[in-house]
Amino acid sequence: MNSSLRSLLTLATGTFIGALGAVLLQRSLPPQEGSPEEQVAVLQNDLKKAEQQLRTFTDTSPRKRFGATTSDNIRSIAQAIKDGKPVTPDDIFRSFKPLLRDLSPLTERMRAIEIKRSAEARAGAYARKYGLSQQQQNLLVENLVRHNTEQTKTLQEEMLSDHTTMRDYMKAQRDMESDLGLDESMTQFLSGEKRQEFLADRLDEKAQRVQHETDGRVKRIDDIVKLDDQQRHQLFLNLAQTSPHYDPQMSFDGLQDGGTPAAQGMSQEQAMLSVLRPEQRQAYESHRENRQQAAREDAAAIGLTLPDNWDMDDDIDF
Repeated sequence: MNSSLRSLLTLATGTFIGALGAVLLQRSLPPQEGSPEEQVAVLQNDLKKAEQQLRTFTDTSPRKRFGATTSDNIRSIAQAIKDGKPVTPDDIFRSFKPLLRDLSPLTERMRAIEIKRSAEARAGAYARKYGLSQQQQNLLVENLVRHNTEQTKTLQEEMLSDHTTMRDYMKAQRDMESDLGLDESMTQFLSGEKRQEFLADRLDEKAQRVQHETDGRVKRIDDIVKLDDQQRHQLFLNLAQTSPHYDPQMSFDGLQDGGTPAAQGMSQEQAMLSVLRPEQRQAYESHRENRQQAAREDAAAIGLTLPDNWDMDDDIDF
């Protein structure tokens, strides 16, 4: 199974798979026509319908006010699969949203603890390295907690929105910055040599991140189309310059001077395609089509249908 589909299915937790599997197993083999079991199944189905109608009029619980529950959605998905109707990854994602809403108070508290501990660890390390005062440490923790809390709140809203797709959520999660607000705070606290030392350290830290991500992408493209040395050099430069973390002052290991700067506003895929020769582009497109077909087959094997516009080579896993 390809990596993008594995990422997709990671969101379908063990609880879901177990519940869905149990429902499918129970309902996959219909009773023999005319048998006593079939008559019982019909009566049970009628009873369930009557019970559901009764609950519609009598259920005033808070959960009811928010609509269908995760259990309701799982049963609907199981029935759709049994009936041969298309079920997409987004259907699964939406099915979990009632449960995620119910658990949000707990998950928010867990995130708050994790955010604060991470901020305190960062502040403690910087206190030793750059000589921060206790007041500066406290301010740094407050700033990091505030920025990260705002991000996680936005991510939570994205996840629970009825209009958010699984890919939307994956992109929003990927784009989160754990050190948002760090540079702003530290440049205010420090001056002179300490400030310059921090800026140099941060530039090196970001450069290592860009190099690590870009090396991986160049390797994946090279495995597909077999780049020559000049293409490999230019592709690294293009992808690095289109990274959201890129800074013109960065230097990278093993990258000599030269190469053509990437055009302003160029996407990473455009930056990649601009380096390839026509036959390499064709090889890349064939690889892309094969991955999409493999993803459709993998999804179909477990009863899922990928939408026609499902992109296996977007900027999440290019």
